[in-house]
Amino acid sequence: MLHTVRAGVTAAAVAALALVLAAPAGAKPHQDDGPVDAEIFVDKVENLPDGFMKGVDVSSVIALEESGVVFRDEKGKPRDLFRLLADAGVTDVRIRVWNDPFDADGNGYGGGAVDAERAVEIGERATKAGLDVTVDFHYSDFWADPGKQQAPKAWADYTVEEKAAAVEEYTAETLEAMKAAKVDVTMVQVGNETNNGVAGVTGWDGMAQIFSAGSATVRDVFPDALVALHFTNPETAGRYAGYAAALDERGVDYDVFASSYYPFWHGSLENLTSVLSDVAEDYGKQVLVAETSWAYTLEDGDGHPNVIDLPSEATAYPVSVQGQAREVADVIQAVADVGEAGIGVFYWENAWLPVGTPAQLTRNKVLWETHGSGWASSFAGEYDPHDAGVWYGGSAWDNQAMFDFDGNPLASLNVFKYVDTGAVTELAMEAVGNPELTFQDGETVVMPATVEVSFNDGSTVDEAVTWSGSEAFISGPGVYTVSGTTEGGYATVATVTVEAENLVVNGDFENGDDVSPWSFEADPWPSQFWVKQEIDSQNLRGEWAVNVYDAAAYEFEMKQTVSGLAPGEYHLSAAAHGVAALSLNLYAWADDSAGGSADFALTGWAAWDEPGFDVTVGDSGVLNIGIWGSGEAGAWGWIDDVTLVRAVASDVDTSALATLAHRAEAIDRDVYTDESLAMLDAALEAASNVLASSRPAQEDVDSVTLALQAALDGLTLEDGATPPDPTVTPVVVEAVLGEEIPLPAEVTVTAYDGTASSEPVTWSDSVAWITSPGEYIVTGVTAGGWTATATVTVTDGPLLANPGFESVDDAGEPDVTPWVFSADPWPETFWVFADDWSVIGEQGANVWDDEPWAFSIAQDVALPAGTYTLTAGAHGEDVAEADLAVELTATVDGVEQAAPFSLTGWGAWDYPELMLEVADGAAVTVGAQGSGGAGDYVWIDDFAITPVATAVDTAALEAAVDEAEGLDRDAYDGDALAAVDDALEKARIVLAADRPTQEQADEATALLEEALAALGELPAACTVAYRATDTADGFRATVQLRNDTDATIRGWWLAWDFAGDERLTSAEPGDYLQAGSSVVLVDSSRTDELRPGRAVTVRLAGTTESGAAAVESFTLNGEECATAESLGKARNAGKVSRRGR
Repeated sequence: MLHTVRAGVTAAAVAALALVLAAPAGAKPHQDDGPVDAEIFVDKVENLPDGFMKGVDVSSVIALEESGVVFRDEKGKPRDLFRLLADAGVTDVRIRVWNDPFDADGNGYGGGAVDAERAVEIGERATKAGLDVTVDFHYSDFWADPGKQQAPKAWADYTVEEKAAAVEEYTAETLEAMKAAKVDVTMVQVGNETNNGVAGVTGWDGMAQIFSAGSATVRDVFPDALVALHFTNPETAGRYAGYAAALDERGVDYDVFASSYYPFWHGSLENLTSVLSDVAEDYGKQVLVAETSWAYTLEDGDGHPNVIDLPSEATAYPVSVQGQAREVADVIQAVADVGEAGIGVFYWENAWLPVGTPAQLTRNKVLWETHGSGWASSFAGEYDPHDAGVWYGGSAWDNQAMFDFDGNPLASLNVFKYVDTGAVTELAMEAVGNPELTFQDGETVVMPATVEVSFNDGSTVDEAVTWSGSEAFISGPGVYTVSGTTEGGYATVATVTVEAENLVVNGDFENGDDVSPWSFEADPWPSQFWVKQEIDSQNLRGEWAVNVYDAAAYEFEMKQTVSGLAPGEYHLSAAAHGVAALSLNLYAWADDSAGGSADFALTGWAAWDEPGFDVTVGDSGVLNIGIWGSGEAGAWGWIDDVTLVRAVASDVDTSALATLAHRAEAIDRDVYTDESLAMLDAALEAASNVLASSRPAQEDVDSVTLALQAALDGLTLEDGATPPDPTVTPVVVEAVLGEEIPLPAEVTVTAYDGTASSEPVTWSDSVAWITSPGEYIVTGVTAGGWTATATVTVTDGPLLANPGFESVDDAGEPDVTPWVFSADPWPETFWVFADDWSVIGEQGANVWDDEPWAFSIAQDVALPAGTYTLTAGAHGEDVAEADLAVELTATVDGVEQAAPFSLTGWGAWDYPELMLEVADGAAVTVGAQGSGGAGDYVWIDDFAITPVATAVDTAALEAAVDEAEGLDRDAYDGDALAAVDDALEKARIVLAADRPTQEQADEATALLEEALAALGELPAACTVAYRATDTADGFRATVQLRNDTDATIRGWWLAWDFAGDERLTSAEPGDYLQAGSSVVLVDSSRTDELRPGRAVTVRLAGTTESGAAAVESFTLNGEECATAESLGKARNAGKVSRRGR
């Protein structure tokens, strides 16, 4: 049970406190004629209409404030968010409204959990700050967008007519409540991003009924308010014109055609202005942008991934405060360019801040779940199982807010008033262009004379650039880098790609609809299987690629014949991205060529996979290439850049240069002077280009080797620099169980200057603990005293020889060794033969005769002590009067076992199983035996002996390992820690084993616990006093928590486990999350700061049938606390065993 979003301190109280902190403020346009001095550049928006709506959506505000988020002014003082917005030039606030964003127990779905009641509260606060209000009805219980327009739970079974009536009723109730609260509603959105539906209704006729119902209600309650309909994807040609025409044809009454516009998804601003202008001019509508945003950083603020978190996703503007401000100003200008019909721009969720840092993720999760301050809570999974139910969590938008992660306003917040006047600041470089150049093999590489330098005022300058000269070492196909410096002193790096000639005709599909000489084949033809022009991440090269999709399962093939090739070696490759449900195979073949094939590994959108393989072309000069595909229903993919290039062979030895470059890359750069590093970097860049070449020149290799050696020799230590410790190259070894583990006698030690040497190493005796397959870490100490590390992988050896009868002799005939075949008389057929039905390899043992027969097959095996399963497969048929009886057999120290094969016909394989308990040194024989009548037959194959892991209780060992890994190592001396480390290494080996024994687990536990006990105790970081009393309806308790450290704790979470059936129902002050008996309690806004020696008291209430029991242990922010009956004034009163801070 959660402390839900509807409980606790009311948001009204939070708002009331915030309103005391600031006097009323209005948002009036700046009257100065010229630009104002500021921290950012903002262009004055030309032709900005009077009354232009400069709005923001801050629907998450109350949930954020309840989670402890504080908004601050430019001096760092707490202030009401709406006053801050008004002061920054914001004129309007947009508020989303969900019908019932709660489950049956009142747990909020997240995203601010904005129902009508909360929307009214936000509207009141906005109105008191002098801001107009836009109401955004989603007509859903959670997020509505083009991908989902789910009806509210209460409307799920309604007809379209019933939904229209419900829309009227719900809209009226909500707006009447706002009217009663004197909320200044100036615009109402009837639906949110309703491209594909609204309230679960699809199709324009039904959607028009919903729109009309909402519109009519707005007219009744707020006659002066504008009615807006909201759509998105303006980048799609003809989309908005089609929507506006459909609405017009059905007589939908509305004033404003609203669009979302996110630069990372929605095309150019010129196109936005154009499509909005067309709607305004053709249908007499006002237009605005209802949602826009831009990232000022790619950092994450709360431990939940952000929507935009990669540089490749944010290229339209710099990812910076300046870039964010410019984006907003540009979007405002784009709407203003429509003319008088362009009435506004709203920024989406410019205050959706983290509720805590990524390091406080456990605490954050409690707040997200309790108050709905993340984008979705786990409770939303019942309503939206495929999105929220999988990806629920925190803010995915904190890097697009206009406040930093601590609640301080960014300079970009003021863009809303700066667009009236313009703003200027000191000119500064913002970005330097890094050219990407492509040449065909044989072309002269020409570096550009200038590169573009961008400044924070939006201007760009082409500055002359001096390149390093490493382009002189570009030779042959490859990818190279060349550094340079502009005349202004700015660093730039050019990427130079030299491409070999692609011998596939139209391999990049840039010939458009003319796909020749490709042949496309499919039956039936998928709904999408052709080239498609998309200037986006669908294409790896150019603008065209092959797109395949169908709602049903499908197969296809695309192929061409490449001719006129010179005999020799080539490399074929291709690129694709798509879903895993699409299987793609690239292939090549010819009558006189060594072809091949390669499968694609498709993992999702824009995750390009580029498999390839080498082929040999014969004297005919012909190679057939193609891609075969098979898609499950709904599978999609894009294919591009099919490439066949001639393999390039070089006999130039670059190994010495590569070794030298590796040394140069391994140096510790912190200890050398900048001047000597600059010389090294120049030589290393040249070396990298030589090594990147597919056919380097010998003279280049020689000259660059000398230059790099000279640069390494010329490295100069900084004055007073202390050379750092060397590093030891990790060792990786593999072994078969039972064989000696081949740990090397020497390891490579690399000094700070990159020089490497070999040192003898003494490995830990922990290696003796490896008695089972698994992957292990073993440490050692070099002669110089440095720590070496080896990763040891141990696998089971073959426990049974020739298990599938696949062995052959020198003549290619079956070799049954070491199996012993016995029969008297010998059946007409009793040997190993090719079997098309063989389940392992191509051969199996076959028995048949036209007379009754009997046989046995046996092999003696040596097995270590343990438990094993023996299996084998057989198929056969009883066709005679005499019974066919064949069984799997095993003998362990003279004790026989057998399990019959069920032989029911050709190809009907049966796999009986025997369990073998093998003592140390036991004699073991396995095999098969049986008899049959005339004409009966049997095939036997696929013997297998598999070790069986016994159940081992490692709970105590895992607990000891957790304790050892959590130590504050700075608090102990080296000898004590060395004993812990030795025991910990052995414990990890036991836990990593595939088949540990209980004896090993117990021994390792005892060894580690002994080492930990020898460390003694440390003062606790905290002390907790817990007292509980039973009541008539459950229990009440107090938790007193004291900070026993010397540092202030900001933001905390306290965790414990109840011993009985206690279930919390309230915590004051604070929030909590309970799963089973485990509880996490987090601070409130009043208790989030815990100073040294200070304590906080939290009162709990809950239910129990068996009575409240004592709680044995608590952890604060993951660290163990001492416990006490009560808290006195003395600090460090408690101790904890070994656990660190």
